[in-house]
Amino acid sequence: MNPYLEITRPANCVLTAVAVAVGAFVAVGPELAGLAVQLALGCGAAMACVAGGNALNDWFDREGDRANHPQRPLPSGRLQPAAALRWALALLATGLGALAAGWQLDALGALPLAIAGGGCLLLGAYETALKASGLPGNALVALLSGAVFLYGGSLTGDPGPALWLFTLAVLASVAREIVKDVQDLAGDRDRRTLPATIGTPRALALAAVALLVAVILSFRAAAGFDGDARSGYLVLVAAADAVMLYGLWLAWRGDARAGQKLLKQGMWVAMAAFIVGAGL
Repeated sequence: MNPYLEITRPANCVLTAVAVAVGAFVAVGPELAGLAVQLALGCGAAMACVAGGNALNDWFDREGDRANHPQRPLPSGRLQPAAALRWALALLATGLGALAAGWQLDALGALPLAIAGGGCLLLGAYETALKASGLPGNALVALLSGAVFLYGGSLTGDPGPALWLFTLAVLASVAREIVKDVQDLAGDRDRRTLPATIGTPRALALAAVALLVAVILSFRAAAGFDGDARSGYLVLVAAADAVMLYGLWLAWRGDARAGQKLLKQGMWVAMAAFIVGAGL
């Protein structure tokens, strides 16, 4: 694969576009069909920003990746650091520039640009100061993950209905980020991760608190749906909660790798629950 493309992690960019579309659909349901221009512009800009963020992440991690990921474009020598940095900044500028143009042309409101711009600033803070900070870093990654859905909702001009999805995604992502740190504890001795700072049992206890709050709120979110939509949502969200709780239980039992994977799978099921709730 071309190193300029590889460093952007194209699969992640595509998943970002899917998440943006889900956030927009949750906000307005089938009416999204009439907002094709806004959705296309928003998804394209989000993909550019995420691509730039991924390239920037590899630029900051280039020394550590010599040992951890030697096959990546920078440590393998297929892409020079200066070129990677220019590429990352160009992608970020392209994404934000597209949103600014959409705002100026009245195709989009100012909120998508504000969310994306804020996300880029938070990404910079994470890479330069918070990556090895433990819980603050976990929370920031979770916030960025959830913000994709809120950003999608903002493309429609009415992000309110996507707030539940944003909130639940942030809480579940906090739990998963902590479990991932437990999984990587042996290799993260030079980082002040939460498990390294307060111990695995306490870290997993905090993950459990975040996930249990998400589970409780997931049923409160059902009030926003009616009839068959509510029934479909409840069935799927109950399944999602069960999968994520089982994943956390596996982490408690010592299998953090399987646990974090189940947490991710449960989050996808929860996303499907919101799609059903908005579409029925």
